[in-house]
Amino acid sequence: MPSYFVRVCLGYSFAQEMNERDIFPVSVLEQNLPAALKTKRLFHRYTFGLLQMEAENPQVIRDAVKTVWADLYPNNPDAVRLMISPYSEDDVGKLMRSVYTAYYGAEPYLDMLTEIAEMIPLLKERDAMKAVATRSYLFAIDPGCGFTTLLSSFGDFLRRMGVFGEESEQRSKYIEYVLGKETSGGCVDADDLVSELKSAEEITLNVVGLDISYYLEGQKLDELRQFVRRLRDLAMTYIFVFRIPYLETKAMKDLESVLADQLVLRTVAISPLHNHVLREFFWDALSRYGYTMDDALVETFYRKLNEERTDGRFYGFRTVDKIAREIVLWKARHDAESAACGQEIQKDRICPDDLSNYVKDPSVRKTGYDELSELIGMETIRDRIREIVSQVKISMQNERLDRPCIHMRFVGAPGTGKTTVARIIGRIFQEEGILRKGAFLEYSARNLCAEYVGQTAVKTAAICRDAYGSVLFIDEAYALYENTHQSNDYGKEALTTLISEMENHRDDMMVIMAGYTDDMETLMEGNAGLRSRMPYVISFPNYTRDQLHAIFMSMVSRHFDYTPELEAESRAYFQNLSDSFVQSREFSNARFVRNLYERTWSKGALRASMAGLSQIALTKEDFVAASGEKEFREKLKQTIKVGF
Repeated sequence: MPSYFVRVCLGYSFAQEMNERDIFPVSVLEQNLPAALKTKRLFHRYTFGLLQMEAENPQVIRDAVKTVWADLYPNNPDAVRLMISPYSEDDVGKLMRSVYTAYYGAEPYLDMLTEIAEMIPLLKERDAMKAVATRSYLFAIDPGCGFTTLLSSFGDFLRRMGVFGEESEQRSKYIEYVLGKETSGGCVDADDLVSELKSAEEITLNVVGLDISYYLEGQKLDELRQFVRRLRDLAMTYIFVFRIPYLETKAMKDLESVLADQLVLRTVAISPLHNHVLREFFWDALSRYGYTMDDALVETFYRKLNEERTDGRFYGFRTVDKIAREIVLWKARHDAESAACGQEIQKDRICPDDLSNYVKDPSVRKTGYDELSELIGMETIRDRIREIVSQVKISMQNERLDRPCIHMRFVGAPGTGKTTVARIIGRIFQEEGILRKGAFLEYSARNLCAEYVGQTAVKTAAICRDAYGSVLFIDEAYALYENTHQSNDYGKEALTTLISEMENHRDDMMVIMAGYTDDMETLMEGNAGLRSRMPYVISFPNYTRDQLHAIFMSMVSRHFDYTPELEAESRAYFQNLSDSFVQSREFSNARFVRNLYERTWSKGALRASMAGLSQIALTKEDFVAASGEKEFREKLKQTIKVGF
């Protein structure tokens, strides 16, 4: 009876849901398959597993899995798919086993390798290997999702499959170029590239990777068409793998048509990485360093992942690998300190307690309402949030009532607590059973926009997907509506996608848009569908002078000892801030206070260091030195003098 490798691939959202319930579907499937298949598990991960089965042909396996899966998970019939290849102990079998146990989030790539492996025996019989050796490829894959790894893998796969015949051993290299007008910054000019490939005396390359994202900017498709025409003859010598970011279907098809007009083309589209795929890669990375992961560490990992994403620069697997290395070093430092104190340590397992202060927003034992109550000047906002929660919960308990959208608008000046309250609201809504996770993802509005036509909708949808069950906070949201009359601005595209996601996931995601009152009103007027989807408006007034001083002293007292004179001096300072400054649009409220606080303790730290002291007690003189600097002194009424 023939034996087969069977890679069982799970839908990522389904795998995450099952994993949160401590269910591993591949194991459950294996245990319920017919005994006649003689199923043996070879490899197992969260999102996929590799089995060995015996059957007359692959269709018998597919039918058996489909039947068992329908009984086990009738509500998720499409959450599983199979890749099947003949089992053997020869070089080809070992190769297929190795590719089936690798590559997170790259199933379309593995589909292609499976397809090539199936074709090669037939092509060899007809002496037609030239057909596969001269095909070109288009990889739609975002930065950080593993393109370089897949490119190297692909070149090795083709060589080991004998695609280049007797030349296989010599043609074992790959190279990657980024096309661009400027030759600086790692880019190569198209003319220089063609000349280099034509003039090569010895052909040692089997795969040439070409990042052609440059041609997406400003719709340079005619320029791309001319470049591809020049590559046409070279495609009989080299295998070209073109790379672009993952795009919407129409934009992808437009680009495909340009390449396919002159080249035999196969497209591999790898969607933006799902959080659960990144979690699996993170777990694997820790394993490579000899550690296992406590289940509670997942929350820490996701919080750190969200931190890395908020500046709009996220590098996928590279970022996750960096996080893993940071955590390993943090764990080693913690264990060294614990051992020095005679404490017992877990050498092989990493727990959240090993990573104190690793993330900026560590979990706390207080409830969301307790945190909100501790904020200065938030009494009215706290009462409004309680009212909203009560309304939503009543609608959830009464089938006759429509559940309201939970998306919100936060309006007010910078530094009035909008981000802090949004983070706490996620916890409150999770504690009240309204949101599944209650995590907090923060982006500026322009971070939803991408560089090229067809890329913004994908990027925005991926951001929303990561926020399901949580809070998606969009600061300066009105920027999505600015400059939308310009042809190269993608704010409108991001907004359209965002509104669709807000409607489709109105019960499982909270979008909070924040900005100035007037600008947010302009945004609402600019899109008729947005206002109705964001029924809750919470206003954040500027802090009073007394509240600003209270915030300053809360920061000081939380971390330092201080003299009574400092409190009196700082109170006088805040009372004498000029009306024109406090009432101006540029006034940043609590951010201004934080800047002054950080400058004050910096002065104290310098004073203590110069005096050889290990402890800092902040003094009036520290505050005077800080507030006397230009950026703080100019904010006072002209009649007040600070310092000497």
